[in-house]
Amino acid sequence: MADKKHKSSFWTTMSMISIVVAVAMWALITPESMMKSLQSERDFSMKMGGVDADRWIYTQSISGSMDIIKDSTSVIKGTESLPAPVRRWAQERIIVTWLWASLITYRAYMLLLYFFVLMPFVFAISMDGWGVREISMHRFSSQSPMKHRMGVVISNANLFFVAFWMVLPIPIPAVFAPLSILAMGIASWIWLSNLQKRI
Repeated sequence: MADKKHKSSFWTTMSMISIVVAVAMWALITPESMMKSLQSERDFSMKMGGVDADRWIYTQSISGSMDIIKDSTSVIKGTESLPAPVRRWAQERIIVTWLWASLITYRAYMLLLYFFVLMPFVFAISMDGWGVREISMHRFSSQSPMKHRMGVVISNANLFFVAFWMVLPIPIPAVFAPLSILAMGIASWIWLSNLQKRI
């Protein structure tokens, strides 16, 4: 019981620290650095997937953030009555918010694109894991709960790193997107192949 309370307080503390860090980054980061991050992300994407892939991802992300652009222009007009230093900071925060949202949507569509490209691999390796489990049901062998747990840990860690990668406002090589899809497939194979014979 105490261990569960300790884990709960740990995750609560980590969540609070993450929120404080995110707000501090939002308050201090400049639109220029956010623009560089977005451009670097596009450069990574073009090198790995080609111009057509980048064009599709960028078009989708821009169309997805059109409402934010409309809201941003009206909010910027509303800051005209503020004192000059505060007005400049507020307008920069609005632009940073839009660029950060654009970066997140760009990475989300990049992940979606690579998911569709690598889906046959994920499906095949998952079915292979299920086949290994079905074969083991007719043998005098036991499934490994440690390996099963390892598959769950890899899957959860992968989800955590994907969420972290999507919101981090610094350039990260686009290779992370396909690697996360591959990690999902490998985790599902480990998880399914070591699933207990009786559920």
